[in-house]
Amino acid sequence: MLGGKVLIIEDTQSLAIAIKTELQETYQIKSDIAATLAQAQALLKAAPEDYFISTVDLQLPDCIEGAAIDLVNNYNVPAIVFTGQHDPSIRAHFHTHDLVDYVFKTGAYSILYICRLINRVLFNQDFTILVVDDSRSALMNIKKLLSNQGFQILCAKDASECMMAMKHEPDMVILDQFLPDGMGHDICRDIRTLHTNPTLQIIGVSSKGDKDTAAFFLKNGGDDFLLRPFNPEEFIHRINQRADYVDQIRDLEKISDEKNKFLGMAAHDLRNPLSIIQQASKRLHKGTLTPEKMNLLLDMIQKSTSGMQQLLDDLLDISAIESGKITLHKLPLNLTEICHERVQVFQQKAQAKNIEIIENLPNSAMVEFDPTRITQVIDNLLSNAIKYSPENFQISVSIDKESDFLRVNVMDQGPGINEGDVDKLFKAFNRLGHRTTGGESSHGLGLSICLRIVEAHMGSIGYKDAPDCGSHFYFDLPK
Repeated sequence: MLGGKVLIIEDTQSLAIAIKTELQETYQIKSDIAATLAQAQALLKAAPEDYFISTVDLQLPDCIEGAAIDLVNNYNVPAIVFTGQHDPSIRAHFHTHDLVDYVFKTGAYSILYICRLINRVLFNQDFTILVVDDSRSALMNIKKLLSNQGFQILCAKDASECMMAMKHEPDMVILDQFLPDGMGHDICRDIRTLHTNPTLQIIGVSSKGDKDTAAFFLKNGGDDFLLRPFNPEEFIHRINQRADYVDQIRDLEKISDEKNKFLGMAAHDLRNPLSIIQQASKRLHKGTLTPEKMNLLLDMIQKSTSGMQQLLDDLLDISAIESGKITLHKLPLNLTEICHERVQVFQQKAQAKNIEIIENLPNSAMVEFDPTRITQVIDNLLSNAIKYSPENFQISVSIDKESDFLRVNVMDQGPGINEGDVDKLFKAFNRLGHRTTGGESSHGLGLSICLRIVEAHMGSIGYKDAPDCGSHFYFDLPK
């Protein structure tokens, strides 16, 4: 697999920036812009492995038409032509240069379309298609078209090889209706009987059949049927649509599973404090307690309700962020001042465990951010550092100034994060192997919320082991 960036070769700056912005904000795909052939050549020469695809304007100021296609082909970077030329000659480039596709410049929709196509090609690298055809030329033609789209391809020339290849669990099967050892609709029915993958797509193809053949194939478990000769544009469009459908179904299944887990964990986390409140209120209701015991029970009720309130607030935060109902109010502010202010707020909690918080902050670190939301992130990182640090240790808070972003670091000297827990850190309701050192509660939502807030700022958040043991959490805000 190539790198995860897109090379945008486009001399119209507004278009290039629009594509770059849409890729980053909607799909979190990074890109580089080249306004001339010379700039594109310099980027490719320096790091061709960085790019998994390119968008190419046919007409650039420093070269003849089509030279940019030859350039990216020489570096084995797939290309989508993005052009204002609305004429049939574009199809010639499509057929002779093994393009991924071509898109006409028709306004805002074309930008959305090309970005969606780029994202599809990226996902196709993890999508496997089994092509079954006894005609070698037909099989190679389909394989070539699909490979240009980034799909992983398996090949079989008859029914027997097809059934053997199914052990690799392809995501889609493209099946010729007339094979030397069986009919496509019979093979389709056998696949459905033996393989219960509910998202598996089976598409029939044939040059001999008619509408009745297509109907019979569909009624035996097929999802689509294409009669040859089909034009390549229609073929890849239909295949990509089917791949989109598979991904959407899988995403919905994943969301459903996460939602069920989410609700189960939330119910569990609410049940415990409710039980404490119930037991404490029963004892208070008897009215035979000493003032000291009454105060103790009231304190337990207060702590339990505070914990429940925090959990409900966090649940509402996640819901608002994921539904897009949260609006950032970004202002140009000094990040140093916010960090220093939050350290002072947490000093009392730290001193209760004899923990020293050391600040290593520059005088000024100006950047645009939502102060309420970034305060929430800093508070969570500081709170976790105190919770998981043993008594008599240190926590450090610092800011690094990089060329295009500011990084806030929070490091502690606690037990660190188990290797098996690192991938779970920023997922909702994931408890880690280590327990808090002072009996503090943790419901596993804080870092998940931090991730969403930082990403809403177009930044990133991460973890690495601290140099002298312990944990090092950080987040970056773009300048």
